[in-house]
Amino acid sequence: MGSGSELPLRICMAWLIAGLATSEALRCYECADQETSCGSADNPPGRVRECPNSTMCSTTMLTTMVNGNEWIRVRRGCATQVDLYFDYIGKHWKEKYRLMDLPEGCKKENGMMYCNCRGELCNSSPNFRLPFVLILLALVCGKILLPV
Repeated sequence: MGSGSELPLRICMAWLIAGLATSEALRCYECADQETSCGSADNPPGRVRECPNSTMCSTTMLTTMVNGNEWIRVRRGCATQVDLYFDYIGKHWKEKYRLMDLPEGCKKENGMMYCNCRGELCNSSPNFRLPFVLILLALVCGKILLPV
């Protein structure tokens, strides 16, 4: 048999993998630039929405100058990953859908910043955030595995 700490290590690894493989729909913050709750310094990043047709969240920022002041408009939501295409089957065109994989991170294009991220409610800020459950599991595993 192995060492005495092998079983707790295996249990912790199983917990962490289970935390990564949840079957629930991804949740993202959603708001439009005209809403006051779209993530200014004093406001939350928007309401929470489930994204059944997406594996990523998105944030889009437009920076413009208005009367000499910089104005940032923000939109948050589910990443647009569903691609509509047509397939010729049995002498007819059939409408089909597929889920596209988007690159994670941000890109700037024509004064707009487009950001995509993976993870529960990851679009609250441009910073990467681990899901709370995974952080909690890592702390519990660290407590079990490390001697006091």
